[in-house]
Amino acid sequence: MQIIDQDTKEGYMKLKVEKDEDLWHLKYVIEEGDLIKTLSPRTIIEGREKKKCMIKLEVEKTDFQGSRLRTTGEIIEAPEDVEHGYHTFNLEPGKEFEVWKEEWKEFQIERVKKAARIENYQLLVCLVDKGEADFAVITETGIKDLADVDVNIPGKMYKTEGEEKEVFYGELMSVLSRNGEKVDRIILAGPGFEKENVYSRFKEEYPGLKDKVMLQDTSVTGYTGIQEVIKRGAVDKVIDESRVSEEVQLMEEFLKHLNKEDGKGIYKPKEVARAAEIGAVEKLLINDDLITEERYEKVMEAVENQGGEINIIHTDHEAGRKLKSLSGVAAVLRYEMD
Repeated sequence: MQIIDQDTKEGYMKLKVEKDEDLWHLKYVIEEGDLIKTLSPRTIIEGREKKKCMIKLEVEKTDFQGSRLRTTGEIIEAPEDVEHGYHTFNLEPGKEFEVWKEEWKEFQIERVKKAARIENYQLLVCLVDKGEADFAVITETGIKDLADVDVNIPGKMYKTEGEEKEVFYGELMSVLSRNGEKVDRIILAGPGFEKENVYSRFKEEYPGLKDKVMLQDTSVTGYTGIQEVIKRGAVDKVIDESRVSEEVQLMEEFLKHLNKEDGKGIYKPKEVARAAEIGAVEKLLINDDLITEERYEKVMEAVENQGGEINIIHTDHEAGRKLKSLSGVAAVLRYEMD
């Protein structure tokens, strides 16, 4: 889920659904009385054909259907040439919509943020090509010039031919290593092969930081090149890698309990359901393809009501597939059950 805009003091958020599991979160956020506005097809009064238009309705009920969340209510705002009355929005991946509430409860805000995976991250971007290097730091709040990170280093450096070439590379290595210690990842980007040359030298001089580096092609350097790094998905890839790492750690924690046979790691669906009912589940692990099944919805609701933590483990990596091979659902318990 993407938070496009928000002013929760005024009861407002603009969101974009990105994947099916976002809809599961929204099921617990959107409630009766909320106002929702989005583009939706509606029948024209004269002619009976439909046209896409902006409609706002007051929610009366929702229906979670896995790949979509049907949201039904009375239209309170729409063009004059379309029918009013009752209408249903199909919220699904790719859909942008606005929602207003009388009051955003704290748990609702936290759920949206969790679905949006709001994270604190810092990515050092170095664009190199044809004798110049541009630097910036990308964070969850935007792009910062490198001068904001290290005021002693300019945002751009140039090299010349001859003796100054080595001086330039020395300074470049210094910038990358010093600031590389402070950031989560280093993105070496640019249109030519210079980024590969820089990486080759960097990993020799600073092997302890080489695993932080990723390469990204761009057509230009400068600020436009930095924007291109973002548009080509480098930032999304880093965040997705972070998500996978988190899920792997959760599976390792569960497997550790399972292998120790301390009774705190369980995976049989009936056992997990019973543990959820009595409030014994500290962390629930469930595959992404099971969250739409009614029996597991009840388990997730029980875990949440008892203050447990729900973790969706995707099957796009080995740890997720390992969970699927067990049963698709597992739990780390607060205490051993009888």
